[in-house]
Amino acid sequence: MEPFIVDIDANGNNEFHLSAHEGEEFIMVLKGTLEINYGKYTYLLEEGDTIYYDSIVPHHVHAFEGQEARILAVIYTPI
Repeated sequence: MEPFIVDIDANGNNEFHLSAHEGEEFIMVLKGTLEINYGKYTYLLEEGDTIYYDSIVPHHVHAFEGQEARILAVIYTPI
């Protein structure tokens, strides 16, 4: 497992591509609001919220409505 603190820049660009890869991800929002597209679903996470998911499902993580955000991401990738 690898932990990262990630600052997500403010970006008004609403275009993104879902990605998928082996492994699992845990995310905790430290600042701001996060939008996560996961398969057919969209989740909004606010400060203190967490999510855990299988990375093989197509997903994308970005700041909500182009605002800045900071997250703790813990990634597991099988060897």
